[in-house]
Amino acid sequence: MSQTFEPDILIIGGAHIDRIGRSTARLEPGQSNPGTLKRNVGGVAGNIAQCLARLDWNVTLSSICGRDADADLIQSELTKAGIDLAFLVTEGSKPSASYTAIEDRDGSLIAGIADMSIYDSYPPEKLADCLSGLSEPTIIVADTNLPVSVLDALADKKGNHFLAVSAVSGPKANRAAEILEKVDLLFCNEAEAAILAQEFAELDALPEILMEIGVKAGIITKGGAGLSAWQDKEFFSRPAPPVKVRSTNGAGDALAASMLHALLLQTPFDKALDYGMAGASLALMSEQTVPDMLNRSMLEACIADIPT
Repeated sequence: MSQTFEPDILIIGGAHIDRIGRSTARLEPGQSNPGTLKRNVGGVAGNIAQCLARLDWNVTLSSICGRDADADLIQSELTKAGIDLAFLVTEGSKPSASYTAIEDRDGSLIAGIADMSIYDSYPPEKLADCLSGLSEPTIIVADTNLPVSVLDALADKKGNHFLAVSAVSGPKANRAAEILEKVDLLFCNEAEAAILAQEFAELDALPEILMEIGVKAGIITKGGAGLSAWQDKEFFSRPAPPVKVRSTNGAGDALAASMLHALLLQTPFDKALDYGMAGASLALMSEQTVPDMLNRSMLEACIADIPT
C-alpha cells in the first residue's frame, strides 16, 4: 500500500555525494596540485530539494541509492534538512552515485566525473507510489539523471500536476527529448538546450525553437550572459547578477529552486525570474553548493539588486 503524503512539492531524481576538489593556486594540468577536498550531499534533485527546504517548503524527494556509507550520509543529511524520504529506493547491488569535480582556484569547473549508473535502476513502478498521495495539483520536479523509461512514465502519468524538468547535463539532456510537449517548465543551459532543439542554430534562437517544439515555458542559463526564458509565446531575458563569483557549482540548482519557490507563492512568471536570479547570486557568492545564507528573507533582500 502506498503511503499518503502531502508535500508542497515532489522532487524525483539524483541525490548523491559531491566531492569537490579545488586548487589553491592556478591549476597545472598533469601535475599534483595543492588544494582542498570537500564533500556534501548534492545531485540536481538533491540540491533543489535542500534549497526548497531552506525556503520553508514541505519537500518530498524520491531517489535511489546503494546500501553503503555514502547512502547513510545522504539519508542522514537530507533528513536533517527536513526533507521527506518516504519514497527513497535502495539498491544493494550497486554503489551509491557520486560526482567528483575539480575546480580551479577561482571556482571554475575544470573537469567532473559522474559515477551514476545506479540511477538507471530507478524503478518506474515507484512513480505510482509517489503520485498516489497527491490529492491536489502539485509541482513535480524531475531531473534527467532518471532513465528515459521513468521520465516517459512520469510524463504520461502526471495528470493535472505541473511537471518541471532539469536537463542536468549535455550527455543526459536528450533523455527528455520525447516528453518535451508534456513539460510545463524546462530548466537547462545553452549546451543542453541546443541538444534538445536538435538544430545547429544561433543560440539566441533556442527559446523560440524549444517553444515551437512544444515546451510551454523554460529557462536557458547562459553563464556570464545571464538567462533567456519564455512562457506562452512571450520571451524574457535577464543579465547575469553583478556579484563576485566564489563558485559556480550549484548555481543553476539554486536558480531553479528559487524560481519554483516563487511559483509556489503564485508569483507571475516574469517576476519569478528575478527570484531565480537572486537565488543564483547567493549560490555564486558562496563556496557551498546549497548556500547557508539561502532563506526567504535573504532571497527577498537580494531581489532588489537583480538587474532587469
